Amino acid sequence: MKKKTILFLVPLIIIFFWVWKDYKKIDLYFVNQSKITYDSKNLNSSFLKKIDHLYNRFLENFLVSYVNKHKNYWDIDDNQEREKLPEFKFLEKNNNFTISNNNNLNNFSDWPRSHGNNYSNRFSKLKIINNTNANNLEVAWIFEMKNHKGDIQANPIIVNGIIYTPMAGGYIVAINGKTGKLIWKSKKFSPSVARRGLVFWEGTEKDKARIIFSNRERLISLSIEDGTPIDNFGKKGQVRTGLNVTTPVIYKNNIIIVSWDRAVEVYDLLTGKTKWKLKYKKDINKRVGGVKFNNAGANSWGGISADIKRGILYFTTGNPHHYLDGTQRPGNNQYSNSVIAVDLEKRIIKWSFQETSHDIWNSDLPAPPILTSIKRNKKKIDVVVVPTKRSNTLILDRLTGTPIYDFRYRKAPASKLSGEKTSYYQPDLELPEPFGESVFEINHIWSYDDKKRNELIKKYKNYNYGFYEPYELGKKTLQYNFNGGAEWMGGSIDHENNIMYITSNNILWETEINKIENKKSLIPKYTSSFKRALDQNGIPIIKPPWGTISAINLNNGKIIWQIPFGEFDFLKKKGFPKTGTENFGGVTATAGNIAIATGTLDKKIYIFDSTTGKTLYEKTLPFIGSAPPSTYLYDDQQYIILHVSGGTTLQKGYPNLVETGNKLIAFKLKM
Repeated sequence: MKKKTILFLVPLIIIFFWVWKDYKKIDLYFVNQSKITYDSKNLNSSFLKKIDHLYNRFLENFLVSYVNKHKNYWDIDDNQEREKLPEFKFLEKNNNFTISNNNNLNNFSDWPRSHGNNYSNRFSKLKIINNTNANNLEVAWIFEMKNHKGDIQANPIIVNGIIYTPMAGGYIVAINGKTGKLIWKSKKFSPSVARRGLVFWEGTEKDKARIIFSNRERLISLSIEDGTPIDNFGKKGQVRTGLNVTTPVIYKNNIIIVSWDRAVEVYDLLTGKTKWKLKYKKDINKRVGGVKFNNAGANSWGGISADIKRGILYFTTGNPHHYLDGTQRPGNNQYSNSVIAVDLEKRIIKWSFQETSHDIWNSDLPAPPILTSIKRNKKKIDVVVVPTKRSNTLILDRLTGTPIYDFRYRKAPASKLSGEKTSYYQPDLELPEPFGESVFEINHIWSYDDKKRNELIKKYKNYNYGFYEPYELGKKTLQYNFNGGAEWMGGSIDHENNIMYITSNNILWETEINKIENKKSLIPKYTSSFKRALDQNGIPIIKPPWGTISAINLNNGKIIWQIPFGEFDFLKKKGFPKTGTENFGGVTATAGNIAIATGTLDKKIYIFDSTTGKTLYEKTLPFIGSAPPSTYLYDDQQYIILHVSGGTTLQKGYPNLVETGNKLIAFKLKM
C-alpha cells in the first residue's frame, strides 16, 4: 500500500512543480512588488496554455450564468445618474507654483540626445541661419544607405561635428557632419533599432565615450570611435530589458528606460548591471463580468525626460487596450493616457496626471514630456508640458503635477454597448487654447466639388459623432484625433520666450465596433475597425486645414499664430493651395527666429519665420521627412539635417503618395 501511495504521489508532485514553475516569474529587482509573481501570462508550455484557456472559458460561462454580479455587468449602462450631474466641473489651477531653479537645458553647437537634451525641448540657440537669410539655403550633402529602405523615426544626435543615427536596414552609423561621409557602420540590428532615438555619453579618462540606445528588448552601448560594442557592458555590449522604443536617459551613473512591462528600469551606465525597477502600473487581479480584468496597454512609447538636478523622471503613457472596447477594464484605467513623474532617489511615483480616462478612442499621450519654465504672476515657474492627440496642451507644475490653468471637464455620454462603462467626465479645455479639432460636427464636411459635398453629407449624416462619443453596434462613428492632434514628434519649446511650436493633424476617422459570434462563450466579445475618412481621390472630407503648425504662448495659453502645413498637388491645380496635409515629421525651432518643419505629404522641408509663421524657404525632397530635424555647428557653419525615408503611417493612408526611402539630407547657407 505504501509503495502504491508513493507511485501515485510522485507523478502528482512532479506535475505540481512543473505547473508551478511555468506559472511563476522571478524578478529580484522590483522595489514595489513581490520578487515572485504568478500569472497565466507567464506560461511557456502550449499544453498548459490550452488547459488554462479551457478552464478560463468554463469559469467565465459559469460566473455569467449563475452569479448576478457578473451577469448584470453586461447590462447596458444606466444613464439616469449621469443625467443629474452638472454639465461642467473644474480642477482648479495650481497657485502654489514651483519657483524655477533656472536650470533649463539648451542646445548650442551639439545635439547630444534625441529631442536635444534631457528636457526634450528640441530647440537650438544657434542663429547663423535665421529669418533674414533662411531663403538662401542649399543642400550641403546627402547620405544614403544603398539597397535599404525603411521608416526612420529617430531625431539624429550630433557631437563634435559627428552625426550618430539609425539608418534603414537596422544599422547605427557615424557620419562626418561637414562632408556627409560615412565614418563607421555598426553591425546589423533589428529594423526598429533606436526607434525613437539615442543618447551620447562623454566618457571619462578610463571609460570610453559611447552612444546608448534600445533595440526593443535590448539596451545597447557602442563606442563612438568605431561603433563596436562596449565589451564590459552586459554581454558583448547588450543587456536584456523589457521592450523599449524610446530614448534612454542618463542620470548620475545610471541608464534609465521605461519599458512595456509598465516599469521604470535602471541599469549601471558602465556595466549594464540591473540596479532596480519600479512598476508604474500594477495588474488588477479580479474578474469583471466573468472575465479576467484586461491589464494590457498603458505602455510608454512617446518619450521620457528628466530633471537631473531634482532627480525626477517624466514620461507619458498610451491608451489601455483594446481600441474602441473597454468592456473588460472598467474604471478610469489609472496610469494610462497619463504624464507620470518618478522620484529617482526615493524610487517612488511622485505624481501622475491623466488626460482621457477609460480611453476607448485611442487618445494616447504620444509625445515626450517637455521640461521648461513659464511666467505666472510675475514669477518664473518650472513646469512640464505635453501636447496631446486631443489637441490639448497639458501644462503641469513640475513638482506637484497640478495644472497651471483651470482644467475644465465636461459631462460625457454613456455607452449603448453591453458592458461598456464610460467615464462621467472628460477634458474640455479652454486654456491653453486647443491647437486642433476634437469634436466633429456635420457642417465640417467639405469637398472641392459642391455636388460631392452634398453626397458626403447624405452619406455621413446618420453616423454617430460628438464629444467623446461612445461606440454602438450597428452604427459607425466619426471622430478626430485617432492619429493626432499632436503625435510622437511632440513640440519644440523656446525656454526664453516661453513659446511652443507644434505640428498637428486634423483628420476625420470612420470607426466601427462589431460583435464576434462565439457559441462556446456567453461573454460578449467585440472587434473594432477604423480608417481615414477620405474621398475617392484620397482627399480628407472635412474643412481644411488638415495639417497645421501652431505657435503657442505658454504664459497665457493663447495661440500666437497657426498656419496650414503642406499642400496637395491635386487641389493646388484646382485652386486650393495650402490646405495642410497629415504629417509625421515634426518641427524644430531656433534662436534665429526660424521653425524648421517636415513630414507633409508634399515631401517638402519648410522653414518658417517663427515670429509670424511666414514661409521663408521650401524645397521638395526625394521622400517625405520622417523625423524631427536636428541642427548643429561645424567649422562655424550651421547645418540642418533630417531623415527622409517616407513613413509607414502615412503610407497606409495614402499609398499613392508615399514611397519609402533611406536618405539623410543636410542643409547649410550658400557661400
